[in-house]
Amino acid sequence: MIVRKLLSLAVLLLSFSVVVPAYAQNPNVVFKGQILVSEKRFPLSAKSPDAYVAAMRKQSKSSFNEDKEKQGWKLFFVGFLNTKLNDLEYIVKIYDVTAGSSKRLLQSFEQYTTASGEQTITTSFTLDKKSMGVNRNLLITMESNNKVLASGTFKILGEGEKFTGKVDFSNDEDEDATPKNDKKDEKKVEKKTK
Repeated sequence: MIVRKLLSLAVLLLSFSVVVPAYAQNPNVVFKGQILVSEKRFPLSAKSPDAYVAAMRKQSKSSFNEDKEKQGWKLFFVGFLNTKLNDLEYIVKIYDVTAGSSKRLLQSFEQYTTASGEQTITTSFTLDKKSMGVNRNLLITMESNNKVLASGTFKILGEGEKFTGKVDFSNDEDEDATPKNDKKDEKKVEKKTK
């Protein structure tokens, strides 16, 4: 009797596992409305949708170290749009959203696609240390017709300016501004004191 119940339970469990279809992840659904950022180009294809999603997750990063030689960051991103792009042009905006500061636009630039109706767009951009600063949390958006189609956040890391704490109060520049002792004035003062 126990063997029969175990056997029927095994058949029942096996039938549920067969009925549930294998679901392949659609990247446009999984990442809808998101921008993923990386230091390398994102792959354009994979063996399967699941493999593509896994590769995108593995390659995507949220913080990037400064290239000290170039004094900036070369980044690649892929935007999975909320809706298809109904134009050839879109605008990328980068905001500083570092804690303690309000959302401040740092950079904005236009980009173009080869065809209308795109839902996934990949491109690259370079951030300059002088204009961006370092150790900042950034928000990146892709917009068309004043509508945000995708967004994402990332952090840029680097070394700020180093200050020694020494202050030089020399008057090398202001020599003419300092009063000079005049020999005549010194003699007049000596005579008056005698």
